[in-house]
Amino acid sequence: MTARAAGILFILSVLVALLVASVAAQDDATDAPAATDAPAATDAPAGTVVPTASAEPAASAAPTLPALPTAMPVEEGPLAQAVLFFSPTCGHCHAVITETFPPLFVDHGGDPVITSDQSTSADGVAFYLMSNGRLQVLLVDVSQADGEAMFMADTIRLDIDSFGVPRLDVGDDYLIGSGDIPDQFPGMVEQALDGDGLAWPPVPGLEQALAPFVDDGAVPDPASTTEPWASGAPEASTDPGATTVEHDPFAVIPVGDGEDEDAFDKVARDPLGNGLSIVVLILLVISLVAAPLLAARGSLPAFPGWLVMALSVVGIAVAAYLANVETSGSEVVCGPVGDCNAVQESEYAKLFGIPIGVLGVLGYLAIGGLWVVSRLVKGPIADWALVLIALGALVGSAFSAYLTFLEPFVIGATCMWCITSAVVMMALLWVSAGPGWAAWQRLRGGSGEPVRA
Repeated sequence: MTARAAGILFILSVLVALLVASVAAQDDATDAPAATDAPAATDAPAGTVVPTASAEPAASAAPTLPALPTAMPVEEGPLAQAVLFFSPTCGHCHAVITETFPPLFVDHGGDPVITSDQSTSADGVAFYLMSNGRLQVLLVDVSQADGEAMFMADTIRLDIDSFGVPRLDVGDDYLIGSGDIPDQFPGMVEQALDGDGLAWPPVPGLEQALAPFVDDGAVPDPASTTEPWASGAPEASTDPGATTVEHDPFAVIPVGDGEDEDAFDKVARDPLGNGLSIVVLILLVISLVAAPLLAARGSLPAFPGWLVMALSVVGIAVAAYLANVETSGSEVVCGPVGDCNAVQESEYAKLFGIPIGVLGVLGYLAIGGLWVVSRLVKGPIADWALVLIALGALVGSAFSAYLTFLEPFVIGATCMWCITSAVVMMALLWVSAGPGWAAWQRLRGGSGEPVRA
């Protein structure tokens, strides 16, 4: 590959990246939800947690609840109804339930009455109904057998590869994470209550889960009608023996902040995806040590120079896609392994407020640009370009190792796009280490051979 052809290829990759960025900006402008009277966004980090299919319920996940009052009867008129899947050990679920829902219920009818159904699970409560007569949310605990079965059946229905919670089913749509739910659900509720309402989503097994609440008048029969419904149920119990939590009606829901979950528990959420990220992490650590040492000894093979540009183009493409996802808020096409959406919606998807994908695009553009410089000029400038390429690949690999560590041990989910970018950066390190070291020796007046990347 000639320098001219490589330069043309690099310019084309820059144009593609700029085009993707412009499309992302346009998507932000067109897909942004309409302004509502929704509560101010919380400081809770966006993200998801993947439930473990075989995980044993946490000790606090199966409380023996006292008799709760009959749920508030449904008011006449349109209703807003939704289903939230959560896990007791999920910190993001905790943010949605304790920070997003309370002001939302207050703004649309007042504090809810919470009823639990203890009849479906021998180990604990799987279903909780929150209702204030206008807004109703069924909470499904995925750590319970019945809740997990409903969650898996719904995931198959939606035909998605994300097993992350919190997940909120609203009508025919769904929202995942403590970013999308507080951003979009309040507007959907307001629109529904001002219009024709929002019926229960078609979740498999929902009718059976709602049956106990239908019997006590808290919920209209979802199979009977979609028309506005007026309940003849009695008012909520005022029996002093009944348990109500006036100041914190959500306290009866067994959800924690996720701090009790250790790193091994997070790896166990997705053994295959997280195991792959651990393998890549080990290879990155080995490369960070071995590549510079072998380059200093002159033991690295002479790789074709065009590999630097080829890898940079691949890196730009991967990072540009992630940047588009991160800036537009769209769903990641992840594939059969990992949970890319959980990673992209986590607090670690940005650094100093800048999406990681954007930083990746800039890094790969810099490496590709330096390579073009090294091919078009001679002398010290070319050598400095080679040194900076190697240094950039070294720093990029170290940063990739940090991000790869976060995925299995902190986030509990793996993004295959992120893993691909880490592998590309690691390859760049091996390809550029030798020419970079030789160029550094020449700049120091040593006997470095004129190896070119």
